[in-house]
Amino acid sequence: MNIPTITNHTIFKEYIVKKIALKPGVVNFPMPVALVGSEVDGKMNFMTVAWISMASYAPPKIVVTLGDHHVTNTGIKANGVFSVNFPSSSQATVTDYCGIVSAAKVDKGKLFSLFFGTSPKAPMIEEFPLCVECKLDKTIANGRNESFFGDIVGIHADEAILKNDKVDWDAFGPLILNQGGAEYRSVGQVIGKAWNIGKTYKPE
Repeated sequence: MNIPTITNHTIFKEYIVKKIALKPGVVNFPMPVALVGSEVDGKMNFMTVAWISMASYAPPKIVVTLGDHHVTNTGIKANGVFSVNFPSSSQATVTDYCGIVSAAKVDKGKLFSLFFGTSPKAPMIEEFPLCVECKLDKTIANGRNESFFGDIVGIHADEAILKNDKVDWDAFGPLILNQGGAEYRSVGQVIGKAWNIGKTYKPE
């Protein structure tokens, strides 16, 4: 199906798009993939997560949603801190591995070189380009999941992925999940400047 490009030069009043009604469920849109770090039973542990979003601009908060049966949940609630470690697309294999093996069988903290910010219970991964340290603000139970809202207390980025003190996605190459297709993807090309290209649009 060819999706039309809407510009100020075209009107699509006659363009008919057939919508297909899908069953309620997980909406399949691109999601960033990360390893959430926490201390569990005295060991540093990591869990692969894609349900991640910014939750507040000021103060800066991030939210991660996990199934309520994971040991990572126990560690976050017990310690009040956690980390969110974003891999590059070239690190997809080890990232996926951390999501399919249990902490009861594998000491996942030993897979990486670790460093710490303000808390010794929120492990961060040296090998990953972007790491975020969080202090737990609140936990919300929703169905079979728990959402952990964290105040961002530290952001650590490799110098190689920075451009003018900001993360350069081309240099970073973050890992993206297509949940519906059960596949990992990388970020595509730049389309235009956000909060800018819309200025050229003129409704007719």
